[in-house]
Amino acid sequence: MRSLKYLFIAFFIIFSTLPTHEAEAAEEYTSMKVKLENFLGNQTSVTLTATGDYQTSDKEVFIKAGEELTVKVESGKLVVYKNSQKKGIFASIMVTPVKQDSLLSINNRPYPGSLEFTVDGSFIRPINHVYIEDYLKGVVPREMPALWHIEAVKAQAIAARTYALRYQSKVINDTVSYQVYGGADGHSHSNLAVEQTTGMVIKHEGKLIEALFSSSNGGMTELNSNVWTSGEPLAYLSIKEDSYDPKLKWMIALDKKQIDLTNLDVSKPEDWWTSVQEEDKTIIPNLKNWLQNNGYVKKDIKITEIPVLTLTDKTSGGRVTKGSIQMNFYVKDLTDDKGKLVMQNVTLTNVEASKIRAMVGLGNMKSYLVDNTTSTDPAKIKIDGFGYGHGVGLSQYGAKHRAEAGQTYQGILEFYYPNTSIVREYSNAAAGSETDPVVNKDITAPRITSVKAKEDYLNSKVNFTYAIDEDATVSLTIKDKNSKVIATPISRKSMKKGSQVAAWNTKAVSNGNYTAEITATDRDGNKGTVTQAFKVNKDITAPNITSIDTSGNYSTEKASITYTISEAAKVTVQVKNNKGKVIATPTDTKSLKKGSQSATWNFKNVSNGTYTVTITAKDASNNQRTVSKKISIKKTTGKVTASVLNIREKTNTSSKIVGKLKKNQTVTILAQQGDWYKIKNGSQIGYVSKKYVTK
Repeated sequence: MRSLKYLFIAFFIIFSTLPTHEAEAAEEYTSMKVKLENFLGNQTSVTLTATGDYQTSDKEVFIKAGEELTVKVESGKLVVYKNSQKKGIFASIMVTPVKQDSLLSINNRPYPGSLEFTVDGSFIRPINHVYIEDYLKGVVPREMPALWHIEAVKAQAIAARTYALRYQSKVINDTVSYQVYGGADGHSHSNLAVEQTTGMVIKHEGKLIEALFSSSNGGMTELNSNVWTSGEPLAYLSIKEDSYDPKLKWMIALDKKQIDLTNLDVSKPEDWWTSVQEEDKTIIPNLKNWLQNNGYVKKDIKITEIPVLTLTDKTSGGRVTKGSIQMNFYVKDLTDDKGKLVMQNVTLTNVEASKIRAMVGLGNMKSYLVDNTTSTDPAKIKIDGFGYGHGVGLSQYGAKHRAEAGQTYQGILEFYYPNTSIVREYSNAAAGSETDPVVNKDITAPRITSVKAKEDYLNSKVNFTYAIDEDATVSLTIKDKNSKVIATPISRKSMKKGSQVAAWNTKAVSNGNYTAEITATDRDGNKGTVTQAFKVNKDITAPNITSIDTSGNYSTEKASITYTISEAAKVTVQVKNNKGKVIATPTDTKSLKKGSQSATWNFKNVSNGTYTVTITAKDASNNQRTVSKKISIKKTTGKVTASVLNIREKTNTSSKIVGKLKKNQTVTILAQQGDWYKIKNGSQIGYVSKKYVTK
């Protein structure tokens, strides 16, 4: 099993320039030429074994099934040995399988197709002439984990095929400079994705697109011309948010001071050089390697300080384009005439961000989508970012999550390469045989979008809404948590392009998790499918009514009724007397939202006594709850003893008279202020002398 680290590094392709070759539909899509460098390395001797016979161009047998040969470079030539016996000397040699399904292994790694062996400097350099579909079977599982959702792997296969066909006329290699190719060491799951998309490519205005992809775009796709400034913006590569990309987070944290020189004698480096190391063990080795490749070849270096490491000048897609770095360091043998180490300095200001990324390491600065380059600690450098790779075109992690959410490969590719179409350039053909061109046949399945499921508790059903982008035959099935089909609300119904609705009756099912699967098949047999997870949660719980409080204001003769409801509901608030008769309705069946609510009761015309406030709340499922609370009304009254009593505006005898009372008249006493009562007489409120009113 490959290590996770290996797979992750292989996820994205580093492009230094954009290709210009256009593969035309009339070409025969038979083979690719791939120089084997990545897994083979630079070898002066290789071992060959085969599962079938291979012959040279003049039909001579080169190697038989089960046989083992050794090929060596000797005096600039290829020398072939069987055991220790020399079998031939060649400047180069092409070998082809007698049977197309044979495999030739080079140092135990099998390859399909024909192999051309050449001398590259002092090394053996095989070139694999391989049928393009077999090539893709060796590429796809190295660019994306083979066991990811099949729709994501199909999207990767089509993007990889489109990318490869732009290079069909060139000899490419098997490294990340193009696409990582591992020969016949593929995987059945990714092989299936390749086979099910045979010949499918992505085109814009009839031409193969630049099918760029990276591991993770960090939640925002990028424009090609923002990454490769020499290229023109392409209509099918744009900047937009990608909600399905998981925003892989990365961080660079680095101490500015790497070596404390306080107690080190730079006149005697031999006393401490080997025992003192830099604080950082991740980025510093990369910076040292860069220094050794840029003027300090094979030098022993100690980086003492990184005073500056910044990334700036963001594109419209939020990615940095420039950066600056400063490194202070000692080189062991660079001293003055007294043997004292001389501090060295390299400062790069406002250089391309790609240069800074190469210096610190692609695995440390995983992308150019930088969120923050500041640190609250002035002694430290902190850079936060998202994503892995350039962010242009397909996001592999985004494709994974889209597929898991029910999107097809067509929908995935349409999001990452808008304004394009998927066409089949050729049909399935055996390796090495004539292909059957099928130029520009539309194989795009109907797109099913805007899928929503909303439960109608009151009517015991779930309503579905969705849209299809072409006329199609549609089926809607409902599956339970065990993926068993329990209902088919729509069965092969012809529907027109546009918005659609459907409903499923939930009376006979229990609460739980369900999945709706919508399938649309067009007249050419292309089928698109989406799934929508939803819950059935029949509401049988009435709203809770809590925090009930009632308080009266005798000045206004109004009572405030406050309460809280646990869900949206239709609410009625009533006041009843001691005989149960409704005497007031402060809230008359009003739709209210969840949360705190209030009502007001005017008790001006009621007598003292105990009353009952009832609050009734009914939710959308007709679940109803009623609660009650007692409220006492006790108005204080007094009788006038004076023949005529003036009602004053304020509590003094010089205040304005606002009314008059007669002897034995009863008034409501609202409050006492010193020698005065605040009273209410009908609608009139004012102050009277306390000595002329008895309670």
